[in-house]
Amino acid sequence: MKKMSLLSLGLLLALTACGEPAPAGWNANIDVNCKPQDPFDKTFAALSPKKFWREQEYDLGTLKAAGEKNLEMSQSVLDTSRAQKGDYFQRADQAANELGLRGKEKRDHVKKNMDRFEAEVKATEDRLEKQKIANDWVRKCEQAVVRELRSLGLSPVPYDPEKRPM
Repeated sequence: MKKMSLLSLGLLLALTACGEPAPAGWNANIDVNCKPQDPFDKTFAALSPKKFWREQEYDLGTLKAAGEKNLEMSQSVLDTSRAQKGDYFQRADQAANELGLRGKEKRDHVKKNMDRFEAEVKATEDRLEKQKIANDWVRKCEQAVVRELRSLGLSPVPYDPEKRPM
């Protein structure tokens, strides 16, 4: 019975040792404070710090490249959507005419479609903002990883998607 209570206590401590997850939509080995996230990562970092931090350097390079591309594409989608607002209004108005709607029914139909358009634009803006937050976290953690590597006597290696450190 004593072994069970020790095991339970050990599991409880291990689970509470996990840091807050990273803001990026990615299964990171480091938490929001750029430290090893869970007990397995902490153990790996303690047993093999050079390898652990090299892998974080590579993973953050991958995440940075993807994040910048996502930011660029989301901004392009947002700009295109905003530019098409008038066209979207005209299509909603034309659809209302084709349906034979007049007066209040037509205005309600157009308003409903424009509200849907505005919601899509807002959702794109929200995704863009979340991506900026994630990219800021990546930049912050890149600096933290470089400090960790230097403290281990290693110099940073430029990101190359073809060469994963091992």
